[in-house]
Amino acid sequence: MAKLSFKFFVLGIFLGSLLFLYKLPSSSQATNLRVAVAEQRATSLVILPTFVDSTNSLKPRYGYSITNSADNAIVAYAIEEIVSLQSGSQISTTTLTHLPAKRLLLGPGASRQEEGGTGKTYDSLPTLITLSVDFIEFADGSRWGKDQVKSGERLDGERAGARAALKKYREIKSVGGVKKLVETFEASTAIVAEDKNKSSNWLLGFHHGSAVVRTRLRKAKTRGGEAEVEKELTKPYDSTEGRLEPW
Repeated sequence: MAKLSFKFFVLGIFLGSLLFLYKLPSSSQATNLRVAVAEQRATSLVILPTFVDSTNSLKPRYGYSITNSADNAIVAYAIEEIVSLQSGSQISTTTLTHLPAKRLLLGPGASRQEEGGTGKTYDSLPTLITLSVDFIEFADGSRWGKDQVKSGERLDGERAGARAALKKYREIKSVGGVKKLVETFEASTAIVAEDKNKSSNWLLGFHHGSAVVRTRLRKAKTRGGEAEVEKELTKPYDSTEGRLEPW
């Protein structure tokens, strides 16, 4: 009954937000910047704007919450942001968020706070920001969304790059010992993808995944020396392979 009541609660919030333009309290009245949530009837992520800060009208910031209304935990998601400018043009960007450890997963009914606009400067005043969900990956491996920017391909490449890096570093350790392993990842030696026919998104993910593994090993060395490096090398890459903690 509690689960059913929650679903009706989330549905009520979601329906109330469809195509509703949020004119939230702003630090500046110079621009009438609004944040809108696009209509998406089948999505399992409910988006609700939380604040708008237009103190600098050409560099506005805004916040929003996302809530998982599904019965399955979410591993990754991509949010599309379309910024409409006073000049009449539009700028579209999509941000992929990957939650790599079981402790970080967005479980059923859970919410996260996000912030947009940070680090962006526009040539013309932004008047409307429209948010929508482009991609979701669930803990059972299923996926949802138009995935217009191929976030799924990037995740696939990321995991392949991480697996390749772990395999390579484990081989180096087995032959040359942990000291040779440390020398290798401290030297920033890149792990090269064997399949050159993959898409640019997949290859971008591959390089990111291998870089994350290298960064984790470096942090492990700083944290606890060679013993911690060996321990980190035995851990899986992300939650899909059973990783519990992010680092």
